[in-house]
Parts: sequence; structure tokens; C-alpha cells
Amino acid sequence: MNLNEFKKVLFEKSKEAGFESGEIYVTNSESLNISIYKQEVESYNLNKSFGLSFRGIINGKIGYSHTRILDENSIDMLINTAKNAALLIENEDTQFIYEGDDKYNKVVCYHDSLDNINPSDLIDLGLQMERECKNYNENVINTGGCKVIYSKGEVQISNTKGLDLKNKENILYAYIVPIVEINGEKQDGTGYKVATNIDEMDPKEIAKMGVDEAISKINSKSIKTGNYKIALYNEAMVSLLSAFCGVFSADATQKGLSLLKDKENTMIASEKVTIIDNPLLDNGLSSAPFDDEGVATFKKEIVSKGKLTTLLHNLKTANKANTKSTGNGFKASYASSVSVSPSNFYIEKGDSSFDKILQTIGEGILITDFAGLHSGANAITGDFSLAAKGFYIKEGKKDHPVDQITVAGNFFDLLKQIEVVGDDLKFPLSSIGSPTVIAKGLSIAGK
Repeated sequence: MNLNEFKKVLFEKSKEAGFESGEIYVTNSESLNISIYKQEVESYNLNKSFGLSFRGIINGKIGYSHTRILDENSIDMLINTAKNAALLIENEDTQFIYEGDDKYNKVVCYHDSLDNINPSDLIDLGLQMERECKNYNENVINTGGCKVIYSKGEVQISNTKGLDLKNKENILYAYIVPIVEINGEKQDGTGYKVATNIDEMDPKEIAKMGVDEAISKINSKSIKTGNYKIALYNEAMVSLLSAFCGVFSADATQKGLSLLKDKENTMIASEKVTIIDNPLLDNGLSSAPFDDEGVATFKKEIVSKGKLTTLLHNLKTANKANTKSTGNGFKASYASSVSVSPSNFYIEKGDSSFDKILQTIGEGILITDFAGLHSGANAITGDFSLAAKGFYIKEGKKDHPVDQITVAGNFFDLLKQIEVVGDDLKFPLSSIGSPTVIAKGLSIAGK
């Protein structure tokens, strides 16, 4: 049974079973994951996945079910499972099957140049990356990982209200983690690249990026506990923003799990800070013309020059708040229910170069890495205490690498005390991005 036939029968039978409206959400994806180790292909994994979920409203409640098989038995299973799930729901939240929007923006997230990519070219890329690390520096003794990954997928949403949407995307990325040893000390770094064409992949550039980072950490040492001027490097700030971006969800505020409840139209950050959610970002890792409820997506400022202008909404949370969905109703997978999630979420870049930021610091600390984000960050209170690495800054330049320190603070206070925002906005293999920032209110514990 093909998808169109399956959909037609499913909708007809769901109506007969008492569903007021119904919807299917279909994903069809493929990924190729190649790992290289010591000039050999360590693993070659080609994964193909198809899944269909059904959700329907019956007696004002919504039920979910899912399958990977398109046949008559699956139709009956989907209807019965969704119906039984709906009957178990006790809350009174209003549920929606969306009829669609008049217009959907075009988004650049699929590239014909990546279609029918030759796997042997990807293997060669991985082998070259590994070779180039050792060619670039004799102190490279091993790699902690060398991967090339290509993935593509298509999402389709159709419902009984006439909605019928499709979107496809693909991406190619590669990374390597070279390990260097100098005078008995070992350090690692990461080189990576996201590309829309394999010709954009420069194995020398990727290798150099990783090796330079590893070498920069050699001779790391701790520092004394104290008060320092602090800059958070873009990748470190991305780690914090990733850990706390859930506080901007209307679902979290409505459940009492975010301190941003009732804070809209108030100042929650420095005037230097503007935070954007942009699902229309060209080649963004979370770009899409519609969310998983079929709502048209759009670029919006969540925080505008320090003021919280809106939270992120799906249809259910928007109805509760008597507002419109922001197009942030997303699923973790085809088998999941709709929740609220950011798309390409980032702090807008400022006008200070990285060198200027170091000069502004003069003497202090540049934090480049955080560890322990799952256990050391409390998303409800905003408090965090995290192991960190970085550099001691002296006379506006990197003086020596720093490790074995702990950085503590509060995310909400941090936003308010950002004094400078850099122009080096970066998305490090992530849909979360940030430039480097200078902030007060952080404490450092060392030796």
C-alpha cells in the first residue's frame, strides 16, 4: 500500500471511529556515517529510516500512535492506539489539528550538489583529514575520533483539514579530534566543517583547526581562586545557551519550570543582548518552512535589546496564553508528541572583534570550554557550577592556557551583566549559536 492510499483509508476509518480530525506526520531519512582510525575505515554505517505517526482528536482529547509499516493492520492499530491514548487523558488543555497558513517561506536547507554523493569520496576525505593532522604537526600521536557524516531526510504533514506540506533537507559535515603529546603532556582539539558541497571540504583546514586547538592547551595550569575580568568564548557561550534555552519555552513557564513566567515586555538582559530564533536561516541545522504542527515559521527576536518580547509557543501553549503560535511546535522524532523547541537559536552578533574583546579584558580569563553541563546546571533556577578551561589574558593577549578551574554563576544574572558582544557569531556543529561576550557576575575557583 502506498502512502496516499494508506492516508486515504486511515482518515476514512478514523472518522468512522469517532475522530473529529486526524493528521499524519511522516519522516523518511537516510544517513551515512563513516569512521576512520589509523588510515582504515573503522566503521561504515548506512541507516535508512521510515516512520509515520497518527494523531487525532476525539471528544476534545488528542491521541498519538505510530508505525513503520503501511498496511491494513497498521491502520487499525493506529486508530485503536490513538483512541485509547486519548481516552486516558485527564487534563483539559485545548488541542489542535491545524488547517494551515496562507503562505510558507522558502528555506535553503536542501542542496542538489549533495545528491547522489559518492561514498568513496567521503572515505577519502576522512583518510585525508587523518593524514593531514600528522603532516601538519609531528606531535600528533593519535585521534580521538575522525568522522564524515552525510544525512538527508524528508518530512510530510497531511491532515483532514486540507493541510499537505513537504520539506526535505540534507547536510554534510566532518570532524576530527587530533591528540598531541609534548613533553609528556597530552591534549586534544577538534576540527570540523559543515558543507553544502564536498568541494567545500578542505582536509588541511579541518586538520589544522583541530591540531592548533590541541597545541594551544599544552602547558595548561590552574589559577588561584579570585575575581577576574571574564570573557566567554563563542563556543563556551553556546554551551551555556544550549543548557538554558529551554527557559524561553512557554510550556516551561506555564508549568512553573522557568523563572521567565510573566516576564514578557520586561528587561531580562543587558541592552547589548538580542536573542533570535530563526528557522529561516540559510543552511541552519534546524531550518524549516513549517513546524511539526504545520504552522509557518518565521524569524523572531525573543529578546530585543534586553527586553523579553515573546516566549516560544506551539499551538497549545499559544492558546493558553491567548496569543499566536511562534511556529516552535516540534517533535523529537516521528514517534514523539509535539513539544516546544527552538530552531536556530542564537545571540545576535555585536561589533567588537575578538582581538578587541581581549584588549578590553586587558588582564583576566577567556573561558573556552565548559564540562558537566548535565549535572552542573539547574535550568529552573539558572544556577551553574561547571568545570572549565580557557586562557589567562595578559596585556590584551593570550598568555597561557588554564584548566582545573570551576566557573559558577547564574544564567539569568549573566544575561543582565553582558557588557560587550563580539562579532564572531558561531554555530559549532549546532543549531545554537553565539558570539564571544564579556560578562560580570561570574566567580572562578582554582587552586
